[in-house]
Amino acid sequence: MTVARVAAAVLLLWLGSARAEEPPAADAPPASGYTGSDWRWAAGPTDQADSYPKTPHAAALSVATRPAAQRGCEACHGPGQAHSDAGGGKGVGGMRTFAKSVPAPQRSAPCLVCHAGDKSLHDFTSGEHAKSGVACTDCHDPHKGVGETMLVKSGTALCYGCHLDIRAKFAMPEHHKVDEGVVSCLDCHQPHGTRNPRLLKAANDRTCFRCHGDLEGPFVFEHTGNVTEGCQRCHEPHGSTGRHLLIRQQVAQLCYECHAVTPTSHVQPSYRDCTRCHVSIHGSNTDPRFLEQ
Repeated sequence: MTVARVAAAVLLLWLGSARAEEPPAADAPPASGYTGSDWRWAAGPTDQADSYPKTPHAAALSVATRPAAQRGCEACHGPGQAHSDAGGGKGVGGMRTFAKSVPAPQRSAPCLVCHAGDKSLHDFTSGEHAKSGVACTDCHDPHKGVGETMLVKSGTALCYGCHLDIRAKFAMPEHHKVDEGVVSCLDCHQPHGTRNPRLLKAANDRTCFRCHGDLEGPFVFEHTGNVTEGCQRCHEPHGSTGRHLLIRQQVAQLCYECHAVTPTSHVQPSYRDCTRCHVSIHGSNTDPRFLEQ
């Protein structure tokens, strides 16, 4: 190697070292766009400033060891450097918003970054709520929600906001005592999604049998309709005008839908209450006709 080449190499090394030591411009934002600082309430709404520190999010997202992209407000709203530099304010700096006009999948995506690992959320994206355009923020308020789950409204009132037809059924003479606070929607349904119809927690009437275990069986003599079509073939689980939540006012009307051929004597008015004799109608261990022995 010649002296000239050695001198050139030394010059290049010196120039590279000098550039590496140059401090960045004081007003240059971080390349990531995240502030990593507690700027969030500089121009924020007063109600959120008061309520957010009391929520589970505040403690979980303030851990210093979390990456900047997963800490504080920026964990949900995205990089806030431009927002902070501009003095804050609604719609400033291109931060992520959760307005109703934003498609539901986009509003739910930031939540699922942290919460998708929860076993109750494994089926959320394929569940009926997600398919119907319901986002996490339609039911949960991350700034000031009610309770540990930060619901927009408490308990049944939240479900009633959309399911008005079900609310009306709970006002019928025979109903599961949801309005009375004995049971709740969440006792039977998993709102985040399941592989079962109607977001039920369990399949094949297992949800009903959690409370009505005495009717589950197995029985020596099974009621075929109960086994093949399930509880809702005869019962309306939310509420009904018929006793025992039956879908027909008269018991015989319901039975005749399947048992169209009956003894001639059974058409008399005295036989219109079938379960007066066939008392073990869900199944029997003693009689194939479900008669009481």
